[in-house]
Amino acid sequence: MLSVRSQNDMSERTALLREVVELLMWELSAISSRKWEDLPDLKKKKGLLADRLREYDWTPGIDENESLDLVMLKSQISDLEYQSKQKLKVHLKTIRVQIDSLQNQKQYWLECLNIYFKQYNS
Repeated sequence: MLSVRSQNDMSERTALLREVVELLMWELSAISSRKWEDLPDLKKKKGLLADRLREYDWTPGIDENESLDLVMLKSQISDLEYQSKQKLKVHLKTIRVQIDSLQNQKQYWLECLNIYFKQYNS
């Protein structure tokens, strides 16, 4: 039987992990819907939650089994983080292609500026 202190601690941990899941769902939604302006605020909140997570020792004790809620929430967090990272990687790759294209266009226009018919204008 868990002590009252342990039950409170587990409730706090579970509530914190639920907050993390909710934030990651908002982040994934913002990325999916291309609401880039929402990401700085979500990043700030993510940092605050990461700090709060570090306040706990998440290693289970010798005689403790991790609750199913905690296991499921941790799994969901891993999955949501993976999805966000994948979507961001795809977006960054798209940006890289756009940057390359713009650099090529810039080079083309610079070359166009260097070609002129000076000899015919005299």
